[in-house]
Amino acid sequence: MAKRKTSTPTPFPLLPWYDISKGGGCIKTVIYLDVLLLTNFVLGTLFLLAAGLVSGQRCSGGRALCGAAVAAASSLALLAPTAPWSVGLLYKGGTGALAVAAAYGWPGWRAFVRLLAWFWLLNLMLTGAVLLPGARMEVNNLSVYLPLSPEVLLVSAGCVYGGLTLALHLLGDGKKACFPAELEIAGVVLPVRAFHDTGFGVREPLSGCGVVLVRFAAVEARLPPALRTYLKETFSGSGILPPPELGVRLVPCDTVAGHCLLPAVPAQALRWTARGRQQTRHGLYAAFCDTPPPPPGWTLLVGSDVMEGS
Repeated sequence: MAKRKTSTPTPFPLLPWYDISKGGGCIKTVIYLDVLLLTNFVLGTLFLLAAGLVSGQRCSGGRALCGAAVAAASSLALLAPTAPWSVGLLYKGGTGALAVAAAYGWPGWRAFVRLLAWFWLLNLMLTGAVLLPGARMEVNNLSVYLPLSPEVLLVSAGCVYGGLTLALHLLGDGKKACFPAELEIAGVVLPVRAFHDTGFGVREPLSGCGVVLVRFAAVEARLPPALRTYLKETFSGSGILPPPELGVRLVPCDTVAGHCLLPAVPAQALRWTARGRQQTRHGLYAAFCDTPPPPPGWTLLVGSDVMEGS
C-alpha cells in the first residue's frame, strides 16, 4: 500500500505525502495519500465482494462502495504514531467489522462472523502472496505497507478474486443446483425450486418422517387460506393455535440463526424429474420458515435422506 523511493519525492503531489527516514535519511518510504486511499479502496471492494462470494452473501453496489470507503479510511493508521499491539489489534478488528457491516448489514451473527473471517483471511492471503518473492515489509499499528507499486498490489488482489471465482465455478454454481419440483400439500400442488443440501437432515420427531423446508414468503399466495392465515400469524408473533385439521407439528431445527421450532404440516407428495424419470416421495412433512431469499434462490430445501428415499 506504499511506494518506496530512494530519491526526493516530487514537490507537488496530488495530496500531502509523508516520509519515514531509514538509516540516517538515506532511504525514505514515501506515502502519497491519494495513492494510499485509492489503492485500499479498490482492494477493499474486491475483498468484500470475494468474502460475500465464498460466504453465500450478496450486497448492492452502493453498500460495497461504502464498505470499501471504510476499509480505505482505516489504512490511515499507517500514518498514526505507533500504538501498543493490543490497540492495533482492536483497531484492525473494529475497522474490519465496520467495513463488513457497511457492505452487508447484519445477516445474522454466524453469517457476519463468516464474512469477517473471510475478509481478514483474504487480506492475509494477499500479504502472503506478495511476500513470496522475498519482498520486504514494514508494519505500523498492525497495518502492512510494502515496497510495491499500486499496480502490482491491484493485480495481485485481482488474481486472488479471480482464483476464488474460478474455484467456485469449478465446484458448481448454487443457482444451477436448483431444480423444479412439485410439492402437494393440503390438497394443493405448489411448484417450487428445490435445492439439494447434503448438510440438511431433519425428521419429524414423533413419526420419524423426513422433512423438507419451505420458504413461506415464496409460496404464501398459493397456500390454502387456513394454512396461510395460521403461518402468517405465527411468523408475525401472534402465537395463535393451529386449526386441528391442519395436523401441525413443531419440528426442532438448527439454522444459521440458531435453534428453533418450525411449524410443519403433512405433505402428500414431492415430485421432480431426474435423468428423464419422475421421482416421487410420500410420507413427508413440510416445515415452513420465514427467511429472506437465499443466494441460490431456492424455494424448498431437501436433504439427502429424502432425495435417496431413506
